[in-house]
Amino acid sequence: MAALANKKKNMNYKATLTLSLLASLVLAACGGGGGGDSSSAAPASSSASSPSAASTPAASSPAAASAPAAASSPAVSGEQLPSLSSPQTGSTAAAGNGVEGIWTTQFGADKTSAFIDPQGNISYLDTVSGFALSQFFGVIAATAPNWTLTSGVAFSGGIYNLTTSGSGTFAANQTFAGSYVNNGTTVNLSWNYDAANALAVTQPSVAGTWAQTNSSVTIANDGTLSGTLSNCPVSGTLLLATPSSSKNLFTLSVTGTSASCTLASGATYTGNAAIEFLPITGSSLYTRSILFIIKAANNSVVAYGQLKKQ
Repeated sequence: MAALANKKKNMNYKATLTLSLLASLVLAACGGGGGGDSSSAAPASSSASSPSAASTPAASSPAAASAPAAASSPAVSGEQLPSLSSPQTGSTAAAGNGVEGIWTTQFGADKTSAFIDPQGNISYLDTVSGFALSQFFGVIAATAPNWTLTSGVAFSGGIYNLTTSGSGTFAANQTFAGSYVNNGTTVNLSWNYDAANALAVTQPSVAGTWAQTNSSVTIANDGTLSGTLSNCPVSGTLLLATPSSSKNLFTLSVTGTSASCTLASGATYTGNAAIEFLPITGSSLYTRSILFIIKAANNSVVAYGQLKKQ
């Protein structure tokens, strides 16, 4: 893990980002490790070979041979999106405080995914076509309809800055907007309440194996986990942010188990995660994934990804 650099005159600090390509539609994401100035290798492209055309069966008698029955399409395995107009009992949309939960905005290939937990911890990830551009972690104080940023740190391109101010408004379970100042530049926020907030969960809802290229973790019913993130072996927990609740928001905390990896042994990386839904191409159904964004306590490393249920 790269050592934290000395403070610069422009208030920038060095950080190491574990580069991960987020899942897009039904495709598992591609990942990679390395410093913030490293470029991710493009995923290898493989296409299935075209099937040979079936030959026409020879007639065994003057009567024409009957045509073979058309092969049936495989059944699509997925589920409908939960409904914000009729949220599941105990879900964040049904039992939350109006500002906690999952917030998203998407314009074409540009997407922002944000988490706000009941304690006011806020984090978000900006991506383009699945590649992360910037990350943010902070704390807000919210009293409807206003919120104020009490502390924050913004990451971009392997550099992070401590934010100096931030505020805005929110409409409970609908919209979140405002801005903050990052190294003298105003960053505007405009998010929508995500349908995944209408999903009611239990701790075992995340049990099983979840994976993307270069990452795979297996989670037990009690939330303990082990596996790899960006090829770094880790162990830790993925626990409900509100214990014993049905709200779809979790706290991910992992410790590296290899001294030579970016997520190094002896260091702990913590942040929020949630079950998010990915659309299945050619279907009205969705598949589940776990979206997460975590960092080291000293801000030296940020990691993020989107793991599909296996």
